[in-house]
Amino acid sequence: MGDGCSKMLDWLAELVEQDSPDKTLADRLKHREQVLDAIQDEVAIFITKLMSANVRHSVANQARRQLRMADEYESVSDYVVNLDRFDRKLRRDGYRFTEQQRADLVALNHHMKAYLADVNEALAKKNENIVAKTAPTAKRLREEIKNLRRKHMDDLSDGNIPPMVTVAYMAALNAFSRVRDHTHNIAEAISGEK
Repeated sequence: MGDGCSKMLDWLAELVEQDSPDKTLADRLKHREQVLDAIQDEVAIFITKLMSANVRHSVANQARRQLRMADEYESVSDYVVNLDRFDRKLRRDGYRFTEQQRADLVALNHHMKAYLADVNEALAKKNENIVAKTAPTAKRLREEIKNLRRKHMDDLSDGNIPPMVTVAYMAALNAFSRVRDHTHNIAEAISGEK
């Protein structure tokens, strides 16, 4: 699931930068989200059946962690698809994010992907210290999002940004904030935090 979310972030960055989005790539993005939905369902069914049996406490704890991570990864995929929808809706209505906004969103996407990659690696290596290790990255991402919001508010005073672009841009920043939050939650699950 982590690999799928990482690929989705790559595809999203590519789509945002394209003058005319590649329909095949957009369809692949949506399809991957549906695949992650199905995986989450399968994990939930399996773990629910497992938990209904009499299992050791350690097995039950691990099962809960796996269920939580599946839910968090699926949520990441939902927000990535939402980010693509914001861009597509703007385009459909005859608007685009400004060139600077696109560059900022792609940079934020790359930083988010690096954070997700660290968390995915920790999961693969069972590194339970991942929350402490990535705390500075999580904080930088939060600050980056705040700074982009502040910058956008300053840019509004120029009066050159259509309201629809403002709504989509703020929604995109909120979605990236949620991706950060869900990635942090995955790190907590790996670390065994509640």
